[in-house]
Formats: sequence, structure tokens, C-alpha cells
Amino acid sequence: MKKILILSKEFDYSKMITQDAGPNYAFNMGWETDYLDNISLYQTSIIIIDNRINELECFKLEKYIGANKAMLFLLKVVDPCEEWCRNHYYYNFLFRIKDLINVFFLTTYIPQEVVKDLEISLKSKKMIFIPYPFNDNFNIKKGLDKRIKKILFSGNQDRFVYPYRYQFIKKVKFNPCLVNKISTLKHPGYPDINQKLVHDIIGNKYIEYLSKYIFMFISPSRCGLEFLKYSECAYARCVPVGKAPLSFSPKLKEFFLELNFDDLYRSIKYIFSIPLSDLEHISKNYYLTYLKERNPKLLNSLLDEFLDEVIK
Repeated sequence: MKKILILSKEFDYSKMITQDAGPNYAFNMGWETDYLDNISLYQTSIIIIDNRINELECFKLEKYIGANKAMLFLLKVVDPCEEWCRNHYYYNFLFRIKDLINVFFLTTYIPQEVVKDLEISLKSKKMIFIPYPFNDNFNIKKGLDKRIKKILFSGNQDRFVYPYRYQFIKKVKFNPCLVNKISTLKHPGYPDINQKLVHDIIGNKYIEYLSKYIFMFISPSRCGLEFLKYSECAYARCVPVGKAPLSFSPKLKEFFLELNFDDLYRSIKYIFSIPLSDLEHISKNYYLTYLKERNPKLLNSLLDEFLDEVIK
């Protein structure tokens, strides 16, 4: 069955700095898109609801889902953090409709916190984890020998949500032996939620910027989430350094350089001692494993298997 991602007509997707929702997410998954006003055109399709719909659209959709029990709806779920999601209108909407027979859930992260509570509350198997797709349109070819031998650090540093980032940058700043091994790029902000854009190194420019460096620091949130930064590291053909997410396979972990956060100095010193040929091997195989395991065709086949099982 054809898959349609239903978008919000009120949300400006052009202001997003990542491809985790909306038209770009749909494109990378190989899906078509349309708006809620046209939902009746897709009676025989799999309807996937984008998580950026607004509160009024949630109420409209709730009525439509209840009145069209022969249609199948997949609600996309992303962030699970308690402080952001527990009282958010979208999650309230999900909990209200969770037991309808034609409602299922697609989470881009392994269920944690609020999303885990949602999963536990379901009376049957109605949720599937499908990570973000890896669809390389960047084609970075720059070898590591032409790059800056530093660890590029970027991202939000909230100590409660991103404890590894917070711990890493705090320890680096207070260790003169590590400062010159790290480059920091400020978080650009989120213009899609009315924050000021601090700089324009986003999208393609961000991948190009990453590709100037040999190493990229990546870590999950406190929930162990596989952020897009993990795939962005692969797009840029950087060597991944930091902490792997819960969703990584043993093969992906094999090509990820885990840091010892209790002894960062020794851990980073070791990483900088690895021969360039070995780093090239890690970078290449991290990319190839991502290409294989996060392939959109594979992800869609997993989704199809799930749907075949639940709609019997």
C-alpha cells in the first residue's frame, strides 16, 4: 500500500534545520506528502501523520480517525523527554486515540520515558521503531589526510537532557591539554520554533563543515537516542567519537570510538594515537554499515512486515 505523510498546513517546514520531519523526512523515506485537507483522497493508503501538526489539526484529525475506522493511521512519534512531552498537546492527542482499532505508532527512537509509557499502555502490539533513514545525497569524497585533526563538537548542551555533551565540553574546557584537540560549533538555534538563527551552517553547509574534520563528537540524550548527528557523521565520512545510542547494532558499534568519560584525557589521547590508515578503515566502514542498516528500502520493508502482522 502507498504511504502518505500528512503534513501540517500551519507549520513552516522550510525553517527546520534538520530532516527529521516534514517533506524532507518523507523524501528520504520514499513517501509522498499531502495536507490534512486532502486526507480523504487516500482511503486505500497508509496514512502517516507528521508530528509537527498543530493542536487544532489534532482535534480535526481525531474526529476524522474516529469516523473512518476502515482507514489505517500511523502516528509519528519523536521526542520522549518527560519535561518536553508529558503535557504537550500532541502527546495528549496520542494518548486519547491510542486504543482506536485503526491507530498505530511509528517512533523514530527506541521508546523511552513518555513514549515508553505510551507503548506500555497499549492493549496490543501497535508501535514500531523505525530509525531515521540514511539517504546519501552529499557524496563527500574528501579523505582524512586532508582534514583537520581535531574533534568537532556541536549541539545543545542542556545538562539534564544531554549529559554526555555537557560532561564532555565541561571537562575539555578545564583541561589545557585537551582544548587544542577540540573545535566547537555553536548550536544554530531552532528558527522553526521562533528562535533566532545564530549562524547558517545548517543542512548541506553543516555536512560540508563536518567534512573538514577527522573526528566528530556524538552522544545520545539521557534516553540513549540515535539522533540525526550519528547519520550526519556518516554523511561527512568523519570518525565517530563519543557514546553510541541504544539502537546501534554490534556492527555499528564496532566502528564507533567510545570515550571513557571518567578519564577523557587518556581516552582522547588514545584516539589521537590511532594510525590514519586505521581511522580511514573506521570512517569507511561506519559509513558503509549506516548505508546498509538505515537503507530506506530496508526500513520500509520492516514497516510493511509490521503492518502485515497487525492488520491481519
